[in-house]
Amino acid sequence: MDTIYIKPTDDRYTVREALRHTTDTQILIVLPWDAGQGWNRSLNYDLLLREAQVRNLEVVWVIEDPQYRSLARESGFPVFHSIEAVQAHVDTHETLPSIRQQHLPKRPLRPLWAEAPRAPQPPIQRRQPLWLILVELVFFFAIVFVVGGTLLLTWPSAHIVLVPNGVIYQRVVPVSVDPTLETVDLQRGLIPSKRIGDEFESYAEVQTTGRGFSFTGHATGWVLFTNLLGQDYQVPENTIVRTTAGSYPVRYQTTVDVTVPAFGSKDAPVEALEEGPQGNVEAYQINLVEGVAGFALRVTNPYPIAGAESATVATVSEEDRDRAWDIAAQKVLVEAYNGLQSDAYLEPGEFLPRQTMVIQSVPKAAYTNLIGEESDTLGITLRLLVTGQKVKAVDVQAIAYRQLALQIPEGYSLTDTRFEYGESAEEDIGPGIFTFFVNAYGYASAQIDDEEVISMLQGKPLEEATALLEETFPLARPPEIAITPEWFPYIPFLTVRTEVEIVPGKGW
Repeated sequence: MDTIYIKPTDDRYTVREALRHTTDTQILIVLPWDAGQGWNRSLNYDLLLREAQVRNLEVVWVIEDPQYRSLARESGFPVFHSIEAVQAHVDTHETLPSIRQQHLPKRPLRPLWAEAPRAPQPPIQRRQPLWLILVELVFFFAIVFVVGGTLLLTWPSAHIVLVPNGVIYQRVVPVSVDPTLETVDLQRGLIPSKRIGDEFESYAEVQTTGRGFSFTGHATGWVLFTNLLGQDYQVPENTIVRTTAGSYPVRYQTTVDVTVPAFGSKDAPVEALEEGPQGNVEAYQINLVEGVAGFALRVTNPYPIAGAESATVATVSEEDRDRAWDIAAQKVLVEAYNGLQSDAYLEPGEFLPRQTMVIQSVPKAAYTNLIGEESDTLGITLRLLVTGQKVKAVDVQAIAYRQLALQIPEGYSLTDTRFEYGESAEEDIGPGIFTFFVNAYGYASAQIDDEEVISMLQGKPLEEATALLEETFPLARPPEIAITPEWFPYIPFLTVRTEVEIVPGKGW
């Protein structure tokens, strides 16, 4: 048995469609309390009863509302108050109660005295008079003319691209900086600034240019000891002998132990105690033994003592220190300039003129060598507190742009600009704490009135319009005219259908 539950949104038509699409011959329709007010008419049940009879369906209703239950029962449906009651009836009788049959009325027959219906007669074709045909033709062609004229006026469109002629001009604009300002002073060419700074460090190294002498090597040679005693005398290593001539004696020491025989002589190698050429002496210049040995021995040098040399070497000079300091300071300023350009010090759109950078405090310098010290190079580690004045690029460009705008050629308009920041002024020529120059370049395009172009070309042929534009206006290149549709040979007759695009050129 197929069951249909009626919802509050259902009516007799949706239930009838459900009956038409069911595949079972036994149908149970459940109408709950909340089914709505649409089921309080007996016509609804009569319509569904007729549908069930036509399709030979066994339909049983379960209606909780007693009022609706009586309406369905009066129409001929078997009705129960619950599904359990239907199940109990089926268990008892083993079949569903049948629908009370109602005889459907037959189609009434045509009475004997009624006449047979006549076949419809075709309409009579009447010929229109000639004057009416002429009027219709005139009216038709008038409509065609109006529609065609309207299309010719409203359909075509034109897009004209013009690149006006341009000129480039330049002006060097002085811009002064005044930290006390809050806003730009266009009249006086002053811009505000803000000081920034930090400590930066750099290392520099230069070749030394000072010259000095360096003594290399100890003079060496042989001395002859003579024993004054009647027994052998042991001369230990490092025994000191020296010269006696001159104001400054030169001292030597023996380098080995030697034994001088009684009343005899013995050679011994010696070496100068001090490095340098002062140890080089001629023969027979050494004649004194220092210490206790001097009472037992005599000494001399039968041969010259030589081997020590002096050479010119590089040393640190005062000029080297100054030169190293200058190089290190320049490197520190470069490091400072690059460091102060970072986002930690500058906001977007700001820049730091190099000319504003100054050293604010006593420098901290550490040299690798002292003045006069022998060295081929001199290094310095320099730490400086460097500050500068940061400015906004838009402020600088505002002053430069104003000066460019004052020099626009007649009949032209400024369409593009370019700025290059130059060096600072060597002399105090501005009202601020310092002044630097800006190279301002302007590109001015010839002024073309688009409304004049449209009114002049209205309804003109394409070739004539192109030639007229080239003759009338200063153009950097031939005009571009695009007409839609492409086969239409004229500039549109309606000015609103023509669009003029003026593209300013660029000179760089």
